[in-house]
Amino acid sequence: MQKVKYLAFMCLSLLVSFGTLAQNGKFNELVWSDEFNGNGAIDPQWWGFDLGTGDNGWGNRELQTYTNQQANVRQSNGNLIIEALKQNGSWTSARVKTQGKFNFTYGRVEFRAKLAPGVGTWPALWMLGESITTKGWPACGEVDVMEYIDRLPGKVQAALHTPSSYGNTQNVGSTQVPDATTAFHVYAAEWTDKDIKFYVDNTLYYTYAPAVRDARTWPFTEDQFLIMNIAVGGNMGSEPTLETNGQKNGVDPSLTNTRMEVDYVRVYQQFQDLKLTGPTLVKPLAQNLTFKASRLANATYTWTLPAGATVVDGHNSPEVIINWGSNSGQVKVEMQHNGQTYSKTMEVKTKAVPSGSSYLIEGFSPFPADRLTPTGGTFDMSQAQDALRIKYNITAPANLPNIVYTLENPLDMTEYPVLAAAVKTLNRSKTVALRLDLLDAAGNLTGGNQVFTLSPLIDDGEFYTYYFDFKEAFGTGAGKVDPASINKIRILINYGLFGKPGQDSLWLDHLSVLKAIPATPNRASHAAASMAASGVKIDWQDRSGNEEGFKVFRSSQFKGTYVEIAALPANAITFTDVAGTRESFYKVQSYNAAGVSDYSNSATVAGVLSAAQEEWLERQFLVYPNPAQQKFTVSYPAQYKVKSLRLFSTTGQEVPLLVSFQKVAKNTAEVQPAVALAEGLYFCHIQTEDALLVKRIFLQRLP
Repeated sequence: MQKVKYLAFMCLSLLVSFGTLAQNGKFNELVWSDEFNGNGAIDPQWWGFDLGTGDNGWGNRELQTYTNQQANVRQSNGNLIIEALKQNGSWTSARVKTQGKFNFTYGRVEFRAKLAPGVGTWPALWMLGESITTKGWPACGEVDVMEYIDRLPGKVQAALHTPSSYGNTQNVGSTQVPDATTAFHVYAAEWTDKDIKFYVDNTLYYTYAPAVRDARTWPFTEDQFLIMNIAVGGNMGSEPTLETNGQKNGVDPSLTNTRMEVDYVRVYQQFQDLKLTGPTLVKPLAQNLTFKASRLANATYTWTLPAGATVVDGHNSPEVIINWGSNSGQVKVEMQHNGQTYSKTMEVKTKAVPSGSSYLIEGFSPFPADRLTPTGGTFDMSQAQDALRIKYNITAPANLPNIVYTLENPLDMTEYPVLAAAVKTLNRSKTVALRLDLLDAAGNLTGGNQVFTLSPLIDDGEFYTYYFDFKEAFGTGAGKVDPASINKIRILINYGLFGKPGQDSLWLDHLSVLKAIPATPNRASHAAASMAASGVKIDWQDRSGNEEGFKVFRSSQFKGTYVEIAALPANAITFTDVAGTRESFYKVQSYNAAGVSDYSNSATVAGVLSAAQEEWLERQFLVYPNPAQQKFTVSYPAQYKVKSLRLFSTTGQEVPLLVSFQKVAKNTAEVQPAVALAEGLYFCHIQTEDALLVKRIFLQRLP
């Protein structure tokens, strides 16, 4: 039995053969095949079934019932087996087809088969027009590449059915194949825009070429699909001498089963351009990936792969098996054929596969400007304190204003369906409305009833982490979002019915995925402090619902160390600190058995800088020169009061300083370490009345 095998050879001049090619030399590219390698059910990607008895025995008074059971149709030892079986006086068989899965116009089709024996049986290898569902039969055209009836031993025929010739077949040719039921032969048809020629083992025995080609004589201008089957009895298969009661049931009474074996089915067409197919999205270190180029006889192939990928089978052939590495890159094939060189390249992305309890998609440091695409509004995007800051101006919410973030590598969310987004805003305009959608590599978009709306919006000026489980929004059918290939996140801002014209700012700190929504409680929000008769009263909003209690923390500085001062029961939303002062800072934390939440926003009677104010303040305080030689200057606006200047090493050790303040149009402070310091990075802490600023400075050795 002949099989196409693509083995690894190291010689670059290897000539690749694909078995016997067409008599018509222009059909030199193998565009589709099924070699039936494997065991069990046939490939559903390519094959479907006709089932049941059809209309009056499939229109031919046939006896069999077609099934999709493996007793009637299966792969076994590299062959397709179609078997007709008689049980309890009734026949079952199979009819397989590529309708809606594979079809073609013009080319050469080959079936290598050993036919089914038995008087009264009727095996066939044929094609039918895809337009049968719209035009009907015979207007769709039918090409019978091979028909065999064992009551006429050794006679193989080809036939065509058209509006001008159907029923009692007129366009027919035949030849003798004495061992058709005991040996494999190649049954082929070559179809051009002028004629259809029929072959057995490359011997031409019939040509259909009508003098006038119109819709009646030549309905062969559109796609045809492939069919293989064994019929039993019927108008053509039945042996008249064995018929009873006027039925077409003339079948050898001793026959209980018969089978047709098909080694392969192949379709060739004229080579036009080098094609390259294979996966465009792979897992890191994926094994046994298949890449295929156009298959031409007497051609040589050279493959080029990205670093880390290796060919494990098929060197210099049109089909290679590759073990991938960790990096994205290009797969390139170069083909030499008849003195011509052809090449084709495809980009292959290595997907990100999460691990651990959570996986960071994007932290916005460095700033991914080239992967952020805005539309539908005016957006000013920048990096602010290792977050994405978005200033927007929306005039037409109905245009669905959004920013699409393209992941650096497509993400496999199959086991990590929960998306987490840390967002902050003050929502001063009361127009902030946010939603996050996922897009897969095919462009399919999450939506419907499963929508990640950031609601209720927490607008207390500190980051709040929102979670959404997309598991119910994923799927594998047509139009469904594939969780294994998520490559974009759409951030809708002030959109649709939920939006209204306005302008505001928001910050996005990170995007992550998790296996499940955390069991720890959400943080409290909108913490506020006010003076009370007996101290400082702290109020907050409960955003959890699954907390077991709250903890209250106090600090003397906004960015200082917060110390727990109270533990409160669940659903408490206020506490009075009798030891508190106007300058005290407070944060609240909720907790349960699973753990503690993030801190709430900071609260103080004196007021806390907003993120935007703090960012602006950072820009007003300058440290220079940087790098400096053991001495540097801090410059800041005259209206600000600096309460202290401190310097720390990267290990947290404080350095004694000599500081000299000068008050001019812009205040300055000359800072010099009291002792010579080792060269390296240091942190200068600048404490103002309402903020702690941290500046990095690199100190060099004195020359």
